[in-house]
Amino acid sequence: MALSILIRPAEQKDCESLAALENECFPDPSWKSNDFLVYDCLVAEVEGTLAGFVVSRQTFAGSLDALPEREILNLAVTARFRRMGIATLLLKHERERGGDLFLEVRESNAAARILYQKFGFEKISRRNAYYQNPEESGIVMQLKW
Repeated sequence: MALSILIRPAEQKDCESLAALENECFPDPSWKSNDFLVYDCLVAEVEGTLAGFVVSRQTFAGSLDALPEREILNLAVTARFRRMGIATLLLKHERERGGDLFLEVRESNAAARILYQKFGFEKISRRNAYYQNPEESGIVMQLKW
């Protein structure tokens, strides 16, 4: 049986669940419940349960000779729903906004790096000591439109 996955914009009612998911997925979460609505946040809902989210922002609106750019700030899927295509679906929705996408990912996060590479992201640089607790370099990746 295929999962029924709904992708929709986050709402105020989702904030507590978003923060709980953040706390589950990251060892030292830095996002608080209301931080998610400061940016563009899409949630993945599976049969009424919040399964994942992607948070992004526009960094460049584009011009006559340059595409718009967006940065993915945060992406997570709860353990219960991993390996079901939810992160890929969230990334597809993000890509549909148009333009080039950028993100940073912990150097040690092999699963995320593999997902991003399969999706078409390429490593473009490395930021030493970008992350804290524990201190770690960040890999900057880009997906060209």
